[in-house]
Amino acid sequence: MKIDIKQLEFIHTTLRDVLRWVEVETGLEFTITSIFRMNDDGVHGQLPVRGIDLRMRDEAAGKCIEKFINDNWSYDPKRSSLKCCLLHGEGFNLHLHVQVHSNTVKVMK
Repeated sequence: MKIDIKQLEFIHTTLRDVLRWVEVETGLEFTITSIFRMNDDGVHGQLPVRGIDLRMRDEAAGKCIEKFINDNWSYDPKRSSLKCCLLHGEGFNLHLHVQVHSNTVKVMK
């Protein structure tokens, strides 16, 4: 990221870990398009922030990154249907939504 997210203490520590991890593991630098949103009842509106959107211009690459994150991070082991990463949107709104929960853990392989 062009911003040092390690310094942004309003971002959940696990979310910072996931974001740093994905950049190191992929060698890519992502652009954050949304962090905190006022009047948002979801992960973007909580402090510490538990959700960040990352720009994604290529759907095929986005699907690969989405799978890579979800294969390596468990949003909540008790609720396996919920994921840490979702690719959604269309055209210029296509983005990776990366989110964490207080129970999010790195999957041990």
